[in-house]
Amino acid sequence: MILILIFLSLYIISLKKPFLFNSNYKTSDELKNNNLINKKKYLTECKLLNEKIDRKKIDSERQCYYSCAEDDIVRVDTSIGYPCQPFILEER
Repeated sequence: MILILIFLSLYIISLKKPFLFNSNYKTSDELKNNNLINKKKYLTECKLLNEKIDRKKIDSERQCYYSCAEDDIVRVDTSIGYPCQPFILEER
């Protein structure tokens, strides 16, 4: 009878914390958080490629296109009062 109570209590404890005896166990939330922390972000310089002024919205908008890599083009919309910068720093 005592043996059954011991196994039953161990079973209940293991339901609350799976893999009780394995100290290397990590939950899926912990793994997701570790992956987010381990990703390193860096800044890359993007050079001005093209500048367009939409004639329909000539008083309000300017489009600046920047080349960050061979196939990576970034568009930045600015007010017509602000010229396109020669380069920008993009977080990757």
